[in-house]
Amino acid sequence: MRQQGRFAGFSLYVSDDGEIDSSSRCYKDGPQLPSLNFTTTCITSGRYVIFYNERISEVYYPEKYQLETIFTELCEVIIMGM
Repeated sequence: MRQQGRFAGFSLYVSDDGEIDSSSRCYKDGPQLPSLNFTTTCITSGRYVIFYNERISEVYYPEKYQLETIFTELCEVIIMGM
């Protein structure tokens, strides 16, 4: 449960230059706690995949989101292209 609270609310972006401002968001986690074994399909191309997990002051997050001392532990990322 603790890891799910850390992981909650993340987004995935695909970019050609590594900058989130010029990237395409291909996934945004909803208000529920995510599965720790996660799979999604992004129909876009780029050079970089950006994992972004925001915690912004003055924003209300659902009760089980961990809001302090956030460490995200990604064990494995697999990217398959055509």
